[in-house]
Amino acid sequence: MASVSPHAVSPFVFPPSKGGLWIQSPSVTIKHFKDALASLGIRERRQYDTRHTYATMCLMAGMNPAFIANQLGHSVEMLLSTYAKWLSSASDWKELEKLPIRFEIGPKLAQESG
Repeated sequence: MASVSPHAVSPFVFPPSKGGLWIQSPSVTIKHFKDALASLGIRERRQYDTRHTYATMCLMAGMNPAFIANQLGHSVEMLLSTYAKWLSSASDWKELEKLPIRFEIGPKLAQESG
C-alpha cells in the first residue's frame, strides 16, 4: 500500500539522511531492515547476507559471472569458488516456486527471458 510520506521522494529503499549520496553506516538501516523482514515473514538475517542472495539468484538466472563478480567487487574466480554450486541445478526454478511470496522482478523476469 502506498502512503503519504513527509520525506522527499528517493530512488532508494532506505534513503541516505542529511543529504548524503549513500548510507555510510549500516546502523542507520538496521531497524528498518529488521522491521521489513518481520513484515514479510522472513527470518532475521544480517543486511550483508543480501549479497549472497543477490549473487545466488543472478547465477541461477544464468547471468554472466563476470558481470555479477563486478557488481559484488569480486574476481570471477572468487565468485565461482564461492557460488559454483548454484550454476548448474536444473531444478532451481522449481525450488524458487516453493517460496510463498513471488518476486515480480528478478527470478520471474529472468526465467521468462531464458
